[in-house]
Amino acid sequence: MIIGSILAWAIPGGWAFSFAKPPVAEQRYWQKQSVTFLGTTLDLDGEPIGIVAELDISFRKQEGQEALNVAFSSGPGKFSPLTQVAIQSGIVSAARMAGLDPKTWNVFLKFPNPGVTIYGDSLTAMVSVVALAMANDNAIILNHVMTGKVTHDGHIGAVGGIPLKIQAAFEEHIPRVIIPEDQFPEDDDWQTPFLMQVSPVNTVLQAYQMLTGATLSGTGNTSGLMAQNSNEK
Repeated sequence: MIIGSILAWAIPGGWAFSFAKPPVAEQRYWQKQSVTFLGTTLDLDGEPIGIVAELDISFRKQEGQEALNVAFSSGPGKFSPLTQVAIQSGIVSAARMAGLDPKTWNVFLKFPNPGVTIYGDSLTAMVSVVALAMANDNAIILNHVMTGKVTHDGHIGAVGGIPLKIQAAFEEHIPRVIIPEDQFPEDDDWQTPFLMQVSPVNTVLQAYQMLTGATLSGTGNTSGLMAQNSNEK
């Protein structure tokens, strides 16, 4: 995830587009969780730095629903259209890897930082694993955070700025960071800060275990997975 710069993301074909309904009328039935994530931005001198931020996620299952429904708040902070697509695709791929069908899932995301837009795809792994955890009534372990994207086959893909993100997490006293096993060559030169644990993972199932302490069977593919794309609300 990059705030202030744009990362390209290919929009997959075959997506159904519809208007999503944010959690208003049946608010009491939604699970809610604040999620810490890592990103990069530019400082006042134009130099890249890592940042730690928070995201609010609400989750609910709706019986009789025919497709995953993901909605994004239009404020205070915003999600770029490419980030929205990346998150939706990541949730679908993560569910497929876990052997789950997300068609009854409703996910609502809110970024509480006013005037800031999230770009890129490096928060998609964290959001996708949180969605899986909420679907299974598991909690994310306190002070555990992850950066990475979810590939279409359920692996955790490389993202940029790993050394900057690790340093930002260290400065915020986050004891454990989960990163992709695959990394870009320019991000190879870094050291684990003192008293911090950095854990590379390769798949969504590994990431889930690291972030929740629980395991998923991961039965493989779930046929007929669909997702409803949603406009901001």
